Amino acid sequence: MVVRQQNSQTGVTQIVVTGNKSMSWRANVVLAASLGAVSVIFGGGIALFGFWLILPFAGLEFLLVLYCLGVVYRKLGFTEVISLNQDSVVVESGYQRPDNRLELPRRWATIEFDNPSSLFEVGTLVIRAGSKTLEVGHLLNKEEKRQLHRELHSGLRADASTLALLS
Repeated sequence: MVVRQQNSQTGVTQIVVTGNKSMSWRANVVLAASLGAVSVIFGGGIALFGFWLILPFAGLEFLLVLYCLGVVYRKLGFTEVISLNQDSVVVESGYQRPDNRLELPRRWATIEFDNPSSLFEVGTLVIRAGSKTLEVGHLLNKEEKRQLHRELHSGLRADASTLALLS
């Protein structure tokens, strides 16, 4: 998901990039519990026929599904904040707080989008300034990457004198 925010007083444009969380953590737990209940019911039925060894595996299956949902949910919590200032492009990324920060000079910053023709590839979106290169939007689908490319391109093309008037 791509959200653009502009501060009219400072002239700073922030583009917030996050993964698409279609379900809350609570909904994920309800899903895992539902699957676990079905697994235990079937496992209990099979155990009544004397195959009792199936019950521990039904419990392990529930725990594995819950763990995998947790890993995916955490991975989708990754956030990138791209700030377009008058002089620089700042990219901060992390899970709960900014873990990485890269500042590039706005004057030299370019956006490169490799838009593959294949329906199954999403392409790569790169911000480059001199020898520094950073891929952004790696959690986005193809259409969202196009939107991010448009937002970054229009933000970088904004006239520096317009930004100077705002500050």
